[in-house]
Amino acid sequence: MTTGKARDRVVTVEVEPGGALRELRIEEAALRLDPSELSRRILGLVERATAQACKRLGMDGATADVLGLAPSAEVADAIEETTPDTWSVQ
Repeated sequence: MTTGKARDRVVTVEVEPGGALRELRIEEAALRLDPSELSRRILGLVERATAQACKRLGMDGATADVLGLAPSAEVADAIEETTPDTWSVQ
């Protein structure tokens, strides 16, 4: 399982390898965000956590792509620079 948290800690996601969303925590402060911004943050955290989980399993990019789990180029670059179980993004 991989956990991703927004830097301001208002959104936290946990995903299983393969991208299954296991937990989504939204703090009250997140409700002040514009709905499209909150959605963008959640989806971004899920994408990054999924990419991180795939990397930890040793899944190569081709396999992730076939399974529909390949991250965007931006996320792939960010994942190359990080390997912790928990990380933060804006």
